[in-house]
Amino acid sequence: MSSSLNTLGDNVNQLETRFNTLREEVISKLNECSDCIKSAKKLYRQATEMTTILENKLVNASNEEKEWKDIKVKLATTSIKGMVILNVGGDRYTTSVETLTCE
Repeated sequence: MSSSLNTLGDNVNQLETRFNTLREEVISKLNECSDCIKSAKKLYRQATEMTTILENKLVNASNEEKEWKDIKVKLATTSIKGMVILNVGGDRYTTSVETLTCE
């Protein structure tokens, strides 16, 4: 009878050891999953920020393009064929309307 109890005790100890090992492995895998979720959230935030920045740049570029087209239309409809004086940072330059409107 003592032998059976010893065997049973050994089996319980082995079961406990296996359980503890399994518990540690599960906890480790859960921690890995948690890290993956954190990384995914960080990537999502970065992608969202980048998308917002790119959308803003696209809007700015579109606005600038529209401004240039408006200027081009105004210059094209200008009947003056003479010289135009441009003030660039305090420096004055002269050119013709034809030069400004050629592509």
